[in-house]
Parts: sequence; C-alpha cells; structure tokens
Amino acid sequence: MSRLYKTEGVVIKRLYMGEADALLTFCTPESGKLRAVARGVRRPRSRLAGHLEPLTRCRLMLAEGRSLDVVSGCETEDSFPALRSDLWLLSCGLYAADLADRLGAEGAENRRLYRLLVNALDALDSGVDPAVVLRHFEFHSLACSGYLPELWECARCHRQLEATTNYFSPAAAGLLCPDCRGREGLDRPASVDVVKVLRYLARHEGPDVARLKLGASLAREIEDLMQGYVTYVLDREVASAKWLRELRGAYRTGLANGGRPGQP
Repeated sequence: MSRLYKTEGVVIKRLYMGEADALLTFCTPESGKLRAVARGVRRPRSRLAGHLEPLTRCRLMLAEGRSLDVVSGCETEDSFPALRSDLWLLSCGLYAADLADRLGAEGAENRRLYRLLVNALDALDSGVDPAVVLRHFEFHSLACSGYLPELWECARCHRQLEATTNYFSPAAAGLLCPDCRGREGLDRPASVDVVKVLRYLARHEGPDVARLKLGASLAREIEDLMQGYVTYVLDREVASAKWLRELRGAYRTGLANGGRPGQP
C-alpha cells in the first residue's frame, strides 16, 4: 500500500496527460517544487478539478508512487478570485508562478519561496500595484535561491556607492560604480531613484511594500533591470515575461483606439 502524506501548495503548472489525467507542479513549503499526477481530473464529474486550477493554494493528500506521487485528495485554501477575474492580474500571477517554477528545486525545502509566492498572489488579489508586487517577488525569490544582488557597495571594487548614476551588472550580481562598469554591454544604468527603490524592496515586506508608489517611467526602468537579471540567472527569458509585454502592448493599442483602459 502506498504511503499517504499531507502538504499544502500552490499549483504553478499543469500539463495534460492522456485523455483524463494531468501532471501538476506545486510550490510547497516542505518539499520545494513537487510534481504529482491527478488521475481523472479532466473528467466532468471529477471532484478534484476545481481545486487544482493553476494559482490555487490548496491542502493536498498525496500517495507516494514509484516515479511520481498521485493526488488522492485536495481542498482549496485560497483561489484568489479577484486576480482570476482580471487578465492582467492573472498574467502577473502566472509570471510569478513561472519564476517560482524556474527557481525552485525539486524535493528541497524552501519555505521562504513558498511564502513569497503566496504573499505575491494575495497582494495582487488585494489590489496592490502589480509592478511593485512583481519587482518585490523577483528580488526576494532570486535572493532566497542564492542570487542576492549587492546594492550597497560596488560589486567589484567594494567601495561604498555614491549617490550618482551607478550600473547594475548581472554578471557581477549587483551594482557597480562608474569606474568599474563593464564594457560587455550587459550593464544597465541605475539612477539614484532606481537604487533607492531596490534598497527599499530589499529591506521591507508586506504593508510597507504595498504602500510604495512608482511612476510609470521609474517602474519600467526597474522592470527592465530586474528582468535582465532574471534572464541572466536563468540563462533564458521566462516565457510569461514576453507575454506580459505583448499584453501591455495590446492594452495600449486598445486604449489608443478608444478601448477601455486596462491595468498596465
């Protein structure tokens, strides 16, 4: 008889198998990234289907299998309904889930990454500025996966950074002073305001982060910097990041043509 065990997790990926089954990837506190099969979940009368949608936080009962564990029971803890009702917020949530999938290690405890993901989804669902939520999640998910960027001293010469335009280097994993900036074309200018926001994100959590307001230009500058670092660390762009850019463009086109303004 297979051993049963319980855990909680967020569904971060779902792939269909055959006619009725699905292979699910969860972000969990105890086991990090966990993959399991849900048998018959695509059948109309499946009792599991509604509890195993992507971005659902749920309590799970699993049976150990030879290669993959099997979901034998599931109960929804939070489905983040406001997030699901808005295409932009849903897309932001899926980006966070994709990043957790790429940064998480299978079978390795990572309570910090799990809590970061749950907090990010809850913040998106609660109306916090998505730009702030995603930059905070990017920074801290990278940090807890071993890629904490240096923000207070030059990552090469180790002198304290001055209040001027410095440069963020993905290769050096942090900020460089003007004298140490590289010539490989990957270093990005980081204005005084950009550095202040990054340091604020590094030091604060929860309500303090939720109160942060970013102008459009500053938000875009920080987004380009952080996603450049994510792409460097992962050695390729997260697919949903490209989708977010395309969706933002579609919102802008719709607005220019008299459509309804969207979240971006």
